[in-house]
Amino acid sequence: MNANRGLFFVVLVLLSAAGSPAQAVAMRGCGGCCAPVACMPCAPCVQYDVVYDVRNVQCYRTVYETKYRTCTWTQCRPVYQTVYEECQDTICRTVVNFVEKPFTCTVMKPVYRTVQQPRCRVVCKPVTQWCTYCVDQGHWVNAAPTCDPCCPPCPVWAPNIVQKRVPVTRYVAQTVTDTVNVQVCNFVPQQVQKVARIPVCHVEQQPIVRRIPHLTCKLVTQEVSRQVPFIVCRQVPYTVQVRVPRCVPRPCSTNAMNAAGAPAPQHTDADLRALRAASRTA
Repeated sequence: MNANRGLFFVVLVLLSAAGSPAQAVAMRGCGGCCAPVACMPCAPCVQYDVVYDVRNVQCYRTVYETKYRTCTWTQCRPVYQTVYEECQDTICRTVVNFVEKPFTCTVMKPVYRTVQQPRCRVVCKPVTQWCTYCVDQGHWVNAAPTCDPCCPPCPVWAPNIVQKRVPVTRYVAQTVTDTVNVQVCNFVPQQVQKVARIPVCHVEQQPIVRRIPHLTCKLVTQEVSRQVPFIVCRQVPYTVQVRVPRCVPRPCSTNAMNAAGAPAPQHTDADLRALRAASRTA
């Protein structure tokens, strides 16, 4: 912002300097103002160069921060409570009474007695028998020698069959009958007198007190504190380097000479150059 203001001031100075005819002649040269009849000595032609100066400009930027503040307020909170109300009431209750009534019934009475009954059982008795079998009680006998010395004689078995008797015992099942005592139960009918309890029901009215619940609500005030965030902005300075243009005059040199013997001035466009520099900087 400061650089644009400085450049605008330079442009205004140049325009104001070029406003008068004499200054315009001095800036443009004497080529267009001097007549061949009455010509005054012209000022030397001056050209301007735009140079840039680097300046430090202090600027500010906005920084946002979140802070918290404690807010306290009073709020109403509902409190619910159950309240019981007593109410008188009458109910009907069933009462059961028992009445005894005698009656006769027939029951089966068990009668036990002992009797003898035959019982059969199986008994295994051992029976021994003699069995005859043959046993070979032979032996090995050397054979007669042969004429071939390469084949020696082989022994020969001489059998001897002998009969032997061996006892063999086996078990034979036999049925044996025994007489045992057995207890027998018989049921005999018998008349018995019994008393039966018969229930008798009747309804009685009875007063009672009922507790009926009711839900009540009341408001209780209390203070509540809470951290509420809010945004705070502040300006933080920082430095920026800005290029500020300024015009520096420089004499122009040509081969033409004016009436005073100095180099002839040249036509310059200092105003246009200053405007172009200002537009580029903006």
